[in-house]
Amino acid sequence: MDASFKEEGEALAIPPLRASEKFHLFVSYSSVDTTWTHELIGRLEADHAGLRVCLHERDFTPGRNVLENMAECILQSQKVLLVLSQDFVQSRWCLLEADLSLFGYCLERKPVIPVLLRPCQVPLHLSHLTYLEATDSRFYSKVVRLLCTPSHRMARSLPGPRPLPSLYSGKTLLTLNCINRDNLPSWKVGTFSTLSVPDPLKEVLQDPEVYKHAVGILNGVQSPRSCLRYLGCRIPLGIFLILLFCASIPVLMIFWTQDTKPGPRFLLITTGVSLCLLFLVLAVNSLCWFRRFSRRKMQELALRVGEANLLLAPHSVLMGCETLNQLSFVFVQLEDCRRAFLEFPDGNTLFQEALLRFSCAYACCLVQAHFPPYRDIEGAQGHLEPGLCFCQYVSVQLES
Repeated sequence: MDASFKEEGEALAIPPLRASEKFHLFVSYSSVDTTWTHELIGRLEADHAGLRVCLHERDFTPGRNVLENMAECILQSQKVLLVLSQDFVQSRWCLLEADLSLFGYCLERKPVIPVLLRPCQVPLHLSHLTYLEATDSRFYSKVVRLLCTPSHRMARSLPGPRPLPSLYSGKTLLTLNCINRDNLPSWKVGTFSTLSVPDPLKEVLQDPEVYKHAVGILNGVQSPRSCLRYLGCRIPLGIFLILLFCASIPVLMIFWTQDTKPGPRFLLITTGVSLCLLFLVLAVNSLCWFRRFSRRKMQELALRVGEANLLLAPHSVLMGCETLNQLSFVFVQLEDCRRAFLEFPDGNTLFQEALLRFSCAYACCLVQAHFPPYRDIEGAQGHLEPGLCFCQYVSVQLES
C-alpha cells in the first residue's frame, strides 16, 4: 500500500443514494493496478460503513454484455473514479469506461475523479479533467472529502493540478487496436472500426468521413486463404517434403552407380537432382511461409497507410502501423516540409509520392521517438524538434 494511505480521512458522511442510484462510486482501472485499487477501496469501505463501490469483477452481472454492464453501472453511480496509469491509457476497455463516464457526466453532471497513480500520457479526451496525485501526502483525505461532497457541489471543479491538453508536432494521439485483437489469429489481417472518430482524434480531425475513408482503405487488405496459414498444415507438409528430399538422395546414388548409357544416365541424374532441390525449396518455403507472408502483407499495409495519409495529412495527422493489427496516429504539421518540396520542379507531386512511400515509417518513428542517424551537412534547420522532420526523413531514406 502506498504511504499516502496512512493519513486518516476526515469523519464526513457519505451522501445517501437516490432512487436511481445503486452505487456511491464506480471505479475504472487497469488489471495491472488491481492490487493498489483494491487496497484503496478496501480501506474506504472499512472506514465508511454503507459505502457501496462498483468493481467490475465483483458487481457486473454475469452473462451480460460488457458494454451494457459498464453503461448501466456508471449511470447508477453517484461518482466515477479513474485510476490513471500508462496501463490504463493503453487498455481499450478502460478508455471505453472513461468515455462512458464522461458521457454520463455531461448528461447528469456526474462528477469524475481522476487519480494519477503513475505518470502517463493522458489522452486528449481526458486531459481537461483535474486529477489527484496518488503520491500526495493528503491523497486519502482528499478522496474521502470528495466522496462525502454532494454531487451538485462538485460539478464545477476538483482540487489538484490540471494537465494542459497541449498539441505539438510529433505528439502521439492514439494507438488503435483492431476489432477482436485478442482472438485474432496471427495470420489474419486486422479490421479496424469505422463507426466513429475516436475521441483523441476529434480535436484535430473533425470530419468523420475523412477518418472513415482513411481507415476503410486499410480494411481493404485481404487475409490469406492458403491452407499454409495454419501451423498444423505448414509443419507436416515441411516435414514430408524434407523426408522426400532425404529419400531422393539414395535414389540419386543408385542412378550414379548404374552402368547405363551416358545419355539416359545424365537425364536421370539431372531429373533426380532437380527433384531433390525442388523438395528442399518447397520444404523451406512451407516452413517459412508465415515470415514471408508477414513481410509481404506489412509492405502492402504500409502502402495502404500511405494512401490513407494522403487524406489525413491536410488535417495534421499521420497514421503508422508496425503490426497487422494495430495503428498509431500522430499529430504532425507538414506545411513547412511541403514548402520545402515545392522548391523543386513538380514539387507537389513529389510531396504526394513521398507521403505514399514514407509516411507510414515516419509516423512509426514519431511514435517511438527513434529516428535513423542523420547528418545535416549544410546545417539546415529542420521543421521538427527534436528528431527529423518529414522532408529530412525522406532525404535520409533516399540516400540510404
